[in-house]
Amino acid sequence: MGEARVPTVAEATEAGAVNEVGKKKSYHHGDLRNAIIIEATARARESGEKAIVLREIAPQIGVSATAAYRHFTNRQQLVEEVSAQGFIAMRDRVAAVAPTTATSDPVLAAYIDLRNAAIAVVRFAVDEPGWARMMLENLGTSAVVAEQAMGAREIMQAIIDRGVEHGTFIPGIRLQSQQAFWAGIDGLSAQAMFGIVHMDTPEAVAAGARTLDLCMTDMLTEQALKARDAVELPAEIITDGAL
Repeated sequence: MGEARVPTVAEATEAGAVNEVGKKKSYHHGDLRNAIIIEATARARESGEKAIVLREIAPQIGVSATAAYRHFTNRQQLVEEVSAQGFIAMRDRVAAVAPTTATSDPVLAAYIDLRNAAIAVVRFAVDEPGWARMMLENLGTSAVVAEQAMGAREIMQAIIDRGVEHGTFIPGIRLQSQQAFWAGIDGLSAQAMFGIVHMDTPEAVAAGARTLDLCMTDMLTEQALKARDAVELPAEIITDGAL
């Protein structure tokens, strides 16, 4: 699936793609599809997958259900599209974290950069529990969703590859096979997605960072282990300041 940009609600409104409830609207090619995705995404973010109902979305954006079904032949197709867009949003959040300048040691810097990326993924689940749960539940059954799920992983693999050059990570590390690393990320994310614990307290944030540190240990060289253990890393994303 291509990474077609979904317009914001403000952009859609300005373009005439969103209308008052109950009023029929004529859409330019592609605008109706985007309007459906915008509304479905808003519903998923608020209430999860169960809130995505095409018959309810159609009148909300001012069209008939028949018109909506011309773009999405069934509900699952729309669910997968919104899930895929979630992974694009997650990738963008990971990509937005700048490489750390908190240390001049390239070995430690590569470690921090991967740790920051992992924290960003977990924070996405904390901030978007309904959307993230929907994304996870559709990941294993949809090629459309799986394709976009690779975005954040590719960014993290690039960090690892740079870290190998600096002596941070063991040569040959492939992120997809690092079960402990993903167990940390997925376990912390699941606690947020399913509301098991409140993940936005200082205690939970600190516990999450410690969990990720432990789950990254098997990926590190002896040099990196020494560099990490020589400093006390804050629990949050570290991009600047001095350690």
